[in-house]
Amino acid sequence: MKKSSLYLLGLIITFLSHSCSEAGTVEYVGGDEDLQENYDDSLYEEAMQDEGVMEVYAFLDGPEEYFYIAPPDNDFSIDELNMDGVSELHITPDPEYYGSKEIGDYMIGIAESNFKLNSPYDEYTGVVKVFYNTEKTIMAIEYNTKNGVPVGTCTLLEPDGDVLIEREYNSETGKYITSNREPYGAMWKLDQKNSNLIIDDKQHAFSAEGSKQVVSIMPSNYPDPDYKNSLYQVMSKETFKGQFKINGDEFTGILRAYLHPNGMEPRLYFELPFRNGWLHGDIMIYDDWGGLYLHEIFVDGELDSTVFQMEYGDGVAKPIIYLYPEKDMIVNVELAFDGSLTHTYPKYNEGWKVLAKTDGTLYDDKGKEYYALYWEGDNRKDFTINEGFVVPGNQTAEFLEKSLEIMGLSRREANEFIVYWLPQLENNAYNLIHFSTDEYEEMAKLKITPKPETLIRVMMVYEPLDTPVDIRMQDLSKLKKDRKGFTVVEWGGTKVKHHAIQ
Repeated sequence: MKKSSLYLLGLIITFLSHSCSEAGTVEYVGGDEDLQENYDDSLYEEAMQDEGVMEVYAFLDGPEEYFYIAPPDNDFSIDELNMDGVSELHITPDPEYYGSKEIGDYMIGIAESNFKLNSPYDEYTGVVKVFYNTEKTIMAIEYNTKNGVPVGTCTLLEPDGDVLIEREYNSETGKYITSNREPYGAMWKLDQKNSNLIIDDKQHAFSAEGSKQVVSIMPSNYPDPDYKNSLYQVMSKETFKGQFKINGDEFTGILRAYLHPNGMEPRLYFELPFRNGWLHGDIMIYDDWGGLYLHEIFVDGELDSTVFQMEYGDGVAKPIIYLYPEKDMIVNVELAFDGSLTHTYPKYNEGWKVLAKTDGTLYDDKGKEYYALYWEGDNRKDFTINEGFVVPGNQTAEFLEKSLEIMGLSRREANEFIVYWLPQLENNAYNLIHFSTDEYEEMAKLKITPKPETLIRVMMVYEPLDTPVDIRMQDLSKLKKDRKGFTVVEWGGTKVKHHAIQ
């Protein structure tokens, strides 16, 4: 779990120890006086009577949607925390984020990391209790940890008390063993070479809609490093070179994939219909925000027509700008582009002026909500490539996942990038890929006020190839940046207009 969270100002962690109980007061560690006034001390009166209880606030960590517990004083340099005498860790939603009486259904996000605790709690051994509300009247889960990882059975409840997830972990090592309950199939592995999806927990995956068989899966928990058990791999072109099978049988029906739940509403990732193992019908793929990305119609494995595809330009395509301030504030963004802007959203009028929230949400002056700033443009000068990578089309997803992580994109940002660019790249025999630095900085200058402490700009330049070429490999470690303070992240890409190798 990453420690460099940029979205957690205003969290107050209250330590209830022997000294606090003796003094009869609540000691706030890490908050300032103004923030303390927003919290209700009565929430802790009962807990204060219990020695060994530590109260913490947590929520999903910005766009990454990691379940995150803030360290004291929001000091992310803390690697270890003295938890001597703490026998119970109580985790409730941050009232600054959710509202003090609001049900925080995002608290189930702790399951996405297999109930592991982030630093500085990753050495904690004891009981963990997660609640949906700050009043601690609606419990999500109670489980045991050993050195920050779950041991034994973890049963995650919905607010109404129904079981949502139940997983078994080794009582000594905390290693995942199996799932007794999941919203969708989670014990699966992909034999891509043989176009075979192997599902162990069929009771979670198989259902029916009338006469149609439906198989629903979520990210795999299958503990087998020899298989590439990624939802990206399942929907990639390579998987469907042969007749697609589930557990060895040619599949007729609908395969649906959902992202791991971080709330009560399921997030559909793709829907693929099959007949006798071949794609047949309306193919629907969605981006990470729930918007339709691609709608195609297949007939017995052959593409018949494309109904809709997210717009793709010939110039600099879909740069997305995310703003992650440490406190809510007005931000001005100006773009000096050497070319013509073809699309902007919200509309660019000598700049963007937005209210940026700590979770990355943006609001214009009319109160309309956005998750990012978007622009596309027709660049006047083409890019050159003097170093980069030659990537087979069918290895694009894996390459991008690794490269984007190195350059500092969050999981969700990388997901958006790949969902947008994968269809443009994976159908090519090879792609020459370069991540532009100085050339792009000169072409598209950003002026941001207040000035961010960290600016991450990822601009992918690519050229489709029929055969490989020799080129010096680009050192992506030189592009790596750690997120500190007010952070701005931008990603985009472009296909070169002419042969680009220099």
